[in-house]
Amino acid sequence: MVFARVEYRKFGPLAFISHLDLIRCWERIVRRADIGVSFTEGFHPRPKFSFSPPLPVGFEGERELLDIRLEKPRLDLKDRINRVAPYGIYVNNIFFVQNSDLGESIIGGLYNFQWLGDTDRTKLEEGLKNLGLKDWLYSSEQLTQVGIFHLKNSLSVLLLFEKGYPSPKKVVEIIESIGEVIWLKLSRIQLLER
Repeated sequence: MVFARVEYRKFGPLAFISHLDLIRCWERIVRRADIGVSFTEGFHPRPKFSFSPPLPVGFEGERELLDIRLEKPRLDLKDRINRVAPYGIYVNNIFFVQNSDLGESIIGGLYNFQWLGDTDRTKLEEGLKNLGLKDWLYSSEQLTQVGIFHLKNSLSVLLLFEKGYPSPKKVVEIIESIGEVIWLKLSRIQLLER
């Protein structure tokens, strides 16, 4: 047996579904795509999946990972899945691997926070330092729309999946506490492997 490592995007309205709903969504996708998937045994067999660490609700994912245990490899998996996937899921690429080790190999993620509104850069940096973060990229630019000025802010932060390390939710709380936030887009750009 072999595993298909699916690299996919989760975006749009599906950014607001929970991880359990995402699992059910993938079960339906696999069923509709009619690919030979291995199932668990017992009264309620389920497809054998291994997901990367869950995204917080409200976050989009650019390069999320999912391992699907297949009975035999198929070269047309990407097309079959994309044909039946709902809007909000798109498969970027598929690789075949011998072992599924996502739970052990993924150590963190690169998160991007974009928002419109006035932001005090000094307070933002102070808040991030108080969380224990040392490295981030921050930029802002002024946007003009019919005489109204807004600042478009972008913050990229590397967050590890370790006990005691700040969560993406803590970064959102800092952003919301330091100024006026009109619009906020949250995404995990990439997963970091060991």
